[in-house]
Amino acid sequence: MFADNVPFELFETRQEKCRQEALKRGLTGVYICSRGGGTFDRFAGADFFANHYQQRCYLPDNPPLWSGRSHSMLLIPAQGEPVLLVTTTEYRKDLVAIKDIRYAPDFHELLADTARELHMDSGQAGIIFEDTLHLTIFRYMQENLPGLTLVPSDDILTDMQVVKHPRERESIREACRIGSEAVRIIMSGVEAGKTESQIIGPAMDYVFSNGAVLYFVVTNGGPDHTPVHSLDFPGYDSKRLLETGDIFKVDLIILYEGYICDFGRTTVVGGEPTLQQRRMIEEVTKSCEQVIQSIRPGRKISEIVKEGDEYLRTQGISLSSVQNDSQEIYAAFPPHWGHGIGMTWERPWFVLEETLTVQEHMYLAVEKCLYSPSVGTVNYEQNLLVTADGVEVLTTTEKFWI
Repeated sequence: MFADNVPFELFETRQEKCRQEALKRGLTGVYICSRGGGTFDRFAGADFFANHYQQRCYLPDNPPLWSGRSHSMLLIPAQGEPVLLVTTTEYRKDLVAIKDIRYAPDFHELLADTARELHMDSGQAGIIFEDTLHLTIFRYMQENLPGLTLVPSDDILTDMQVVKHPRERESIREACRIGSEAVRIIMSGVEAGKTESQIIGPAMDYVFSNGAVLYFVVTNGGPDHTPVHSLDFPGYDSKRLLETGDIFKVDLIILYEGYICDFGRTTVVGGEPTLQQRRMIEEVTKSCEQVIQSIRPGRKISEIVKEGDEYLRTQGISLSSVQNDSQEIYAAFPPHWGHGIGMTWERPWFVLEETLTVQEHMYLAVEKCLYSPSVGTVNYEQNLLVTADGVEVLTTTEKFWI
């Protein structure tokens, strides 16, 4: 959430656009469900519309002491003023862009009572972040608001998120400044005799000291180079010591004021790659940079994807999903060229099926992984803002670390 220079008028504009969309669709209003409590997966609904992050951890319902913990619900009625329902009173009241904020230990009852008051208890109402709606809350709504039908309406939010407001771009640039330096610290610290944990530790200190938060960091410097990360949890190895010649790669995701910086780099421990390692690291870097150079307003995402795929083919990179030839280099998972980002992973998706065109002030991540059974996986990712005639690359960490 914005911690200073809060553009309250921006949030009012977003709320009004949501209300107008509800009227247009014949909805009684829109329920916007968010989850916080230390997770950054689905917090963006209340944050985008109200500058509110629901702090405190998730706890199973324990009536009469509490219910709905870590969740919040913003109700925007088609007629009337919005109401934010929270599950803890511990929030910065001066920063939340909603006048009517309500709390009760029984979140379920509060939700039902508020819905009746706002005339959102029957007929069709929109729901944003339906996948975040806890089953316990949903069952209570079914039982106590039997005339209500929830209509999936995530597109109201996602359509507004495509182009970034100047205040958003301010936070995005700072997120990428912090992230760029953190990855530089990581890559500068790669050397034999260290664990992955020891390499990323100093960067985490930098992230936290600069007001950002870690979403996740995954590294892989072990003998099994197939996955992007050494261990599923926590995502990095704290026991094995890196050896000269190991491929080391990192994918770092942080958030600053709720906005994501998501990118990564690859190197070889000792800095002296084999010919095949060098070729893969150079090709994954050059291919992404080629795609970035082709991005400008008005271009179809699907056309950019086609050009990126064709570039790989001309460099002898296979796009086959069967990847068992040790002599081949393959386009690895994920099978796309990137995605939109902001408070979460957003459209456009850089896949052939995407129908959006590039617009000025989109915030994008361009990424690719390459894989060879004889070498392993290498990755490369950049974050950028679309300008009037091209792009502004925000992740400024050196491209090559070999």
